[in-house]
Formats: sequence, C-alpha cells, structure tokens
Amino acid sequence: MGTTGPASGGLAGIHSRNTNGRDSTPTDVRRLFATTLLAVLACTAGCGQFLGSSAAGTSQNGTVVEVVDGDTLDVRLANGTTERVRLLGVDTPEVHVETEPEHFAGVPDTEAGRACLRRAGENASAFVERRVAGERVRLESDPTADRRGSYGRLLAYVHHDGQTLNYVLVETGHAGVYPSTFQQRERYETAASTARDADRGLWRCRSAG
Repeated sequence: MGTTGPASGGLAGIHSRNTNGRDSTPTDVRRLFATTLLAVLACTAGCGQFLGSSAAGTSQNGTVVEVVDGDTLDVRLANGTTERVRLLGVDTPEVHVETEPEHFAGVPDTEAGRACLRRAGENASAFVERRVAGERVRLESDPTADRRGSYGRLLAYVHHDGQTLNYVLVETGHAGVYPSTFQQRERYETAASTARDADRGLWRCRSAG
C-alpha cells in the first residue's frame, strides 16, 4: 500500500481558506471550534427555561430550596441556578402583604374576612412546606400559558410524588383559580367549585363576620 498525505480527519489535518482569502491553520480551526462550543454551552444554560419535552409541555427537574408562600417556591435546577417559581393557575391568600378578599368570591371585605384569609394563607404555606420543602420536583410548562409572570417568576405546574401540587391546592381548598389562560383551567375550576361548596380551607372564610 502506498503512503498517504496528511490525514483528512481531525483538527490536525484541516487546512482550508477562510473568508479573508488566507489559509486557515489548525490553530484557527481550534479557536473556531472552541468559540462554537462555548456558544452552545451558554445557550444550553440560558436559552431555554425548560429541558425535555412532553405532549403537555416542556419540563425539567429541580429541588425545592424554599417555600416562599402557598403558591411560590424557590427551586434549584440541575444547572445550578435557582428559579423563583409561581405555581401556574392557582392563587393562595397572601401572607407577606395584605390579602384582597375580592380575589376569593364570597369572602367579605371586612377585618374578619381579611384575618381569616391570612390564616388560610398561612395554612396553605404550611401545607406546601410539609409536602415539598427539600424535595425533588418536576416543573412543567403549559403550552397555552406565558412562561413567566409579571414579576419575572417562572410559571409552572409542580409535580411531586405522582401528584400536581397546583391541582391539590385547589382541590383541598388551599387555593382558588387564578384568572389566567392555561390548558387545564376548566378542570381546576371544577375542583375549586367542589371545594367551595364543601367549605374546604379558605372557603370557610365566606362565613367570617
């Protein structure tokens, strides 16, 4: 077998002309390769809010590092960043600022009504704390909803232990349905109506004096 010229594969054998007309050296090619790789890595870390996909939406896993309140969590993602996550489609009574009774149909706009909602908000926060604090969860986007809310928080369904926390909060009366567009809204509205009729959780505040 006769001898061959320089190998045609790999960086060492690449020799071509660049756009300025001069020969590209292996050093040039290595530099280009490194720049491209860095760009790809940067995009992987920051271009998308979710990794993976499903028919329902895109998703990624993380660990709950703090429960801010009943519908807001801080979640550390696999890439090391921490996102503040707003549970999509649900609304629990406020605990850090004054709650507006008008957000929860039938609750009187009185001192007693506000005090009852504050206690309900504290109960919702404690409920979420018990279920997911320090736990691994799966965040899932909704293809019909915005990816982020008005405060820049990530909007997502939070799945844990085979259940969707958003839905469980509504079903147990710890949350109402937030007036927004999302794929499962009709199902959530039905669960909220059932909880309201049964006077579960925050809906007991409708009878506050």
